[in-house]
Amino acid sequence: MKILHTADWHLGNTFHSHSRLQEHEHFLSWLVGTLSEEEPDVVLLAGDIFDSPNPSASAENLFYKFLHDATDAVPGLQIVVCAGNHDSGGRLEAPEALLYTHNIYVRGTLRRNENDNPDYAAHIIPVSLRSDPEAKAVVFAMPYLRSGDYALGLTQEEGIREAFKQMERELKRSDFSGLPVVVCAHFYAAGAEVVESEHSERLVVGGQDCVDADKVCPKAAYLALGHIHKAQQVGARSWYSGSALPMSFSEKKYVHGVNIVSLDDDGEASVVRKTYKPLRPLVSIPEKGAASVEQLLNDIEALPNRKKDDEGADWPYVELRVHESRPEPGLLHAVTEALSEKAVRFCRMTREVAEASKRDKAETDNKQVTQLEPADLAQRVFESRYHEPMPKDMLSRLQEAIDATE
Repeated sequence: MKILHTADWHLGNTFHSHSRLQEHEHFLSWLVGTLSEEEPDVVLLAGDIFDSPNPSASAENLFYKFLHDATDAVPGLQIVVCAGNHDSGGRLEAPEALLYTHNIYVRGTLRRNENDNPDYAAHIIPVSLRSDPEAKAVVFAMPYLRSGDYALGLTQEEGIREAFKQMERELKRSDFSGLPVVVCAHFYAAGAEVVESEHSERLVVGGQDCVDADKVCPKAAYLALGHIHKAQQVGARSWYSGSALPMSFSEKKYVHGVNIVSLDDDGEASVVRKTYKPLRPLVSIPEKGAASVEQLLNDIEALPNRKKDDEGADWPYVELRVHESRPEPGLLHAVTEALSEKAVRFCRMTREVAEASKRDKAETDNKQVTQLEPADLAQRVFESRYHEPMPKDMLSRLQEAIDATE
């Protein structure tokens, strides 16, 4: 059996106010082409299909068009969809009856029976080869679990482990006992590599949502996970396929794509990575550290100019990083003007200054500021931050402002 594992599409995402509709169209077109080439039996979509619980109509249209195109390109294809923490599980499940007729199985929320107890059996989905309707494996499809989904007093890890333990018990009582198990789930696995800043995965501070993946469903052949944006293996049997697109500049070096998983007759899984190159790359200027104002403007001048009739579908996203030796109140305007004719999509500019020494800070903090004239205080702060006297022209403008105020 061949399985394609993907996750974290974040349809409807905007990147620093830029729409990503064309980027997602490009990715989903590539994915349909990959499905046509690989002809898998099953697709596992492990959460965060959308970027928000209330996605735009255009984002929903992308999703449902993909489902149509995928099942049309690969007859007999089965698709299992689990909700992530960004998704509205109920909204994903709304067209469930219609999707079921196309072999698309959605688990957006933890199902419950008539007594309002968890119905774990509903999360066990038998899957087959496209050429043979007899079940060859089962998918444990578990959406992102929130605190109300498991018993009071349990941690998230304990709640998730208990859910899978109950699913294993249900499987033993079913007609599919003994078949290989593949997990499709959305959680933060212990040991997963994440960036130290700009966490767009929405991780809980302190790692309280961290789960030991090796202890989750230990008899499963493969755990198809979503939530962490870097593609990686975690533990012996767990994999993150990674996000479709980079979700922050901290992720600009991530390699994107999908996992192709093959289950042999003994239920052993082997994994092959299929890489994807996003439509718009992310570029930092400079690549490392921060540039002086003069160097930054020179680097902008070296960027390619916009061409006539070029709508910028593949223009890179750009962040600028500048080191200021003195305040530059007009820098953003100068940068915006310099970029106006360049074939890039400007996202942000970060400013860095030399950190004052602890002694400088202490001396500034300990002064009786009420005894200082405004100009003296401003000069002290300037020298503490920039390690040089305030320029005469700036001091003159400051004094004019003080005189006008008084």
